[in-house]
Amino acid sequence: MHLLFETPAGYSLFKITDDKKLSKTSEDDLHDKFFADASKAKKYVSLIHFEPFADTADAVAAAAACIDGKVPKSLKSFLKKQLKKSGKGDSLAIADKSLVAGIKEAVPTLPCSLACDAKTHELFRGIRCYLDELLEGACRRRI
Repeated sequence: MHLLFETPAGYSLFKITDDKKLSKTSEDDLHDKFFADASKAKKYVSLIHFEPFADTADAVAAAAACIDGKVPKSLKSFLKKQLKKSGKGDSLAIADKSLVAGIKEAVPTLPCSLACDAKTHELFRGIRCYLDELLEGACRRRI
């Protein structure tokens, strides 16, 4: 499973490294098993790519579009480029349900399914807790 995580500085794409364990873990136990501490978070979640916004205007425009459930060009190209090697069994977790519909419409050829449910919300919660540790040094300086 991949996770699209939006920050004020840009888009991040994370990957859960143990999909089997994720599928066997209930949403109630997810935080304890995957995000009990920073070392567990780093063990089970890896940063695939961080794409910074060009400037503040780009960041504001992207945030406004995402709030409205629209997919800005920068996000569309980011998803196409980063997920082109995904397989049919892959999924992409999205934090906002309205953005799921926008992505389905804007990128109908995306090679993975989209997920937005209680389990994915717990994953995003864990990433928010350990965002500094999960982002590589160069990415962290941009945020």
